[in-house]
Amino acid sequence: MKTDSRYDALRNIDDHSDSSTEVGDWDTEDAVTPRRKRKSVWKRVKGYRWVLDTALLLVIVGLLAEKRWKHQKKNPQYELAGDITGFAPTFSQQIVSFKPDPIFAPEDAGEFWSNETQHAWSSIVPEGLGYVNVKNPSQYNNLPHPIHDYPSETVYTTSVTNQLHCLYTILEAYNTQKLTLTSIIDVDPIKMPWHINHCFEYIRQAIMCSGDVALEGAATTFPGGEGGGDRGGSDGWDAKHVCKDYGQVYEYLERETINHMK
Repeated sequence: MKTDSRYDALRNIDDHSDSSTEVGDWDTEDAVTPRRKRKSVWKRVKGYRWVLDTALLLVIVGLLAEKRWKHQKKNPQYELAGDITGFAPTFSQQIVSFKPDPIFAPEDAGEFWSNETQHAWSSIVPEGLGYVNVKNPSQYNNLPHPIHDYPSETVYTTSVTNQLHCLYTILEAYNTQKLTLTSIIDVDPIKMPWHINHCFEYIRQAIMCSGDVALEGAATTFPGGEGGGDRGGSDGWDAKHVCKDYGQVYEYLERETINHMK
């Protein structure tokens, strides 16, 4: 009985030892297998490394080519009331409240030619009257025909200064006519002259608010020469502008209107 008990105990120890060894062997096998799999996957990736290298090389070449193309030919993002040729820079924006300044459109027509009013108009027009010299015209798109006043250079005027010039011309003609009619019939024939001057002042600030820097080229309708082109200056008709879709604006205003008066 004692011998059998010792024998059974030893057998249990051996069985436990064998089972422990088997579990250990299986654990070792499980740890080695993923490493072998990782090595085989890496070998496959290395086999296709030339594809990755080629793709990266093509990306680098593409970026260099794009940078060089942009340097040779400027094709900017369109900016509302901006210059589509790429010549003018992009300007920062600000919030401005319109406030009347009677100095630009005085109610007394005779004061329009005063030094104070003339100086006020001169102060909002930059030196050179908005004329700019495009030294490398081949770098820009959508340029209008240059102004003929400068045959050896590529010169354009700018929309915002042309708009202010037109408004000033209208004001000058209006005040001249107003003085002439008043002196002839000794009666002011204009009803609500303060409203007319308000409109002039309002349009002036709207023009400056928009700040349209589109380039404008040679005159096409002024008298003298075929199409008026030989006269010089600019009439603004040979130029492209970035504008809101007025059709959409019109539809929006009619859709949201409070009444349907015409």
